Amino acid sequence: MEALKGSLGKMGIDASAAIKKGRLIIDDGYTATLTGGRIDAEPGKMQAMQQIEECWLMRSLKISDMSLDWLKMMKSGVTALDSSATWPPGALVVQDSVSELLRFNEESIVLEFYLTRIIPHEIRKAKKVGLCGLARGVHTESFYKRLAGAVDGTIDVRVMERDNEVKNLLRIRNLKGQPHDTRWHEIAIKPNGETTLVNQQS
Repeated sequence: MEALKGSLGKMGIDASAAIKKGRLIIDDGYTATLTGGRIDAEPGKMQAMQQIEECWLMRSLKISDMSLDWLKMMKSGVTALDSSATWPPGALVVQDSVSELLRFNEESIVLEFYLTRIIPHEIRKAKKVGLCGLARGVHTESFYKRLAGAVDGTIDVRVMERDNEVKNLLRIRNLKGQPHDTRWHEIAIKPNGETTLVNQQS
């Protein structure tokens, strides 16, 4: 948590102030990966999430636990966890790696969760922007294709060696309903984490 806040601080973002104003929510999905995908919850508590100081701890990366929490929230009404209802249109949701969920769940279960809940409710219904990372080459091609077909666009990021140097490249693979440049572009990543466009790749 502190490392992430420090990284945001290098880019001029006061994370603690943004959290207090309700403009930033940080979920810790890493800790649960160290204990097999689940941290035992207290009786009567939410199985998947728990607020600890300034962040939400993902107690479980199991889709079954997330689904139970979802149903509880639907019955109890809008809560701070229900970002669909509490965050304004245009809010940005960033999930650095969907692949982490696939370490602890079957592909079909993760795909169903995204196609029936995350994308239609947490993103489209709420009119939010979702940016989710996914590692290529570790899941089935069917999973990639079905998920890509359900979202509005896909962006490829690749690290390649060119002219004896490591290059970071980015391209828009597709963007539904919008004109877009599908060529590779080199990007530079600054020490503070900011990314800038360097030049076009033919």
